[in-house]
Amino acid sequence: MANELKMVFASSTTVISHAAALASGANTYTGLTGLTNTQLDNSTNLYPWARAVLGVPDTFAAAPTAGGTFDLYMIQDDIDGTSDETPEPGASDIIYIAKWVGAWIVDNQDVAMIKPIVISLEGVQKARFFVTNSCGQQASYSSNPLTVKITPFSYMPT
Repeated sequence: MANELKMVFASSTTVISHAAALASGANTYTGLTGLTNTQLDNSTNLYPWARAVLGVPDTFAAAPTAGGTFDLYMIQDDIDGTSDETPEPGASDIIYIAKWVGAWIVDNQDVAMIKPIVISLEGVQKARFFVTNSCGQQASYSSNPLTVKITPFSYMPT
């Protein structure tokens, strides 16, 4: 058919890998023990959207609260060509400093999960991401880290 679009994906980047438990109400931040935080570089093709996938492979301390969330926050790097967005979020001020870009809603099941959402990258060349555990239970860690993978995408004519 004429005038159809197809999705075009960039490579996936694991922007968060947290090899430790994440308590309910806690968030990831630079310097957190067990955290590897990798910058997303979207500067070449400037994709306007991304699929963000949360992976919680080691279940929870107990079943999370139904309707609870893991919230995704972003700060932009190289916003004027050289400088990063400041100040950077710490252990307790993420909701006041970083930009909320989406949330994964969880059910009250104490099981491992992989959940996708779509977020906007409009105007974003480089960014770092952080996650807040608002699900009512600690995300456990025994051998596999909690991860967030970002895959930028756009649409193009077929």
